[in-house]
Amino acid sequence: MRKPCLWLTPALMLALATGAFAGDHATYIRPIEMTLPAAGVTQVVLINLVGPVTVETAPDAAIHLEVLVHAGGSDAAFARTLAGQLDFQTQQTGGQLRISGVYPLDHFRDYGYPNMKSILGIHGTDSNEYNGQKVFIRDVGSDKAVELWADVRLKLPANLALVVRNTYGDVELRGSGGAAPGGSVDGFTDVGDFTVYRPAWATVKLQTDYGKVEFTDGFGAAQDISLNTNVGGTYLDLPGDAHAKIVAHKDLGFLHNDLTTANFSKNSDGDSVLQLGPGGGPVVHIEMSVGSLHLKKVGS
Repeated sequence: MRKPCLWLTPALMLALATGAFAGDHATYIRPIEMTLPAAGVTQVVLINLVGPVTVETAPDAAIHLEVLVHAGGSDAAFARTLAGQLDFQTQQTGGQLRISGVYPLDHFRDYGYPNMKSILGIHGTDSNEYNGQKVFIRDVGSDKAVELWADVRLKLPANLALVVRNTYGDVELRGSGGAAPGGSVDGFTDVGDFTVYRPAWATVKLQTDYGKVEFTDGFGAAQDISLNTNVGGTYLDLPGDAHAKIVAHKDLGFLHNDLTTANFSKNSDGDSVLQLGPGGGPVVHIEMSVGSLHLKKVGS
């Protein structure tokens, strides 16, 4: 098990120094940074309980992790001590590198988060399982919860297989550079939105139980795309000359096509199919229980 190495960049020093105080409430931000060699790594697994996750592909041969641990409490001493209870550890087994948020589950099972989503009138009191323990994510003002969460930022080569498991929080995926043969991303968040900008992975598989999935500037290098939402829509912002085959299934929702004049047709499985362009491009499979599909031009 490898412990994180800590050092402070100017940006992180500034974040650390801004332990904000509001009345009798204090917050503290503890930075964690590490750089790991990508040599010998074929898959990276990132696991976090609560907080936003941002992943960006980079052309170098290293894996960079930056975490801002956020904690709050009735005074500065408590907030600082609590921030020290959340760590991120790495473990490499063969070609797999696991990066895991280690929360103080022996002491706390209820975690407060300031960016809660209200879903069908429910405000985050559903229970989840994390590392085999039952946990609750609640509003940061709940008297049952401790304010402890992580803002996770990861950079890695696009040719690696990436697995993201985030229990509560939005996930942003950003690509740079060209296609990555063999590169893939498999992402899941129980409550949160996926935002994807020009992905550099060839295979993209995303699932959120409560939240939306949005591609903000085309499909990038992706060729095989699978999107699944339980409660939440799918938003695809594409160039006007986009080439792709879209296969969508929904139980309750609508299909909005503001990109072309083409119409969806039904296949033998009852799915709605739309061919953009004369052929070629990625195949996009969309599964929605409650949600609508929105196709529109980039920038509209």
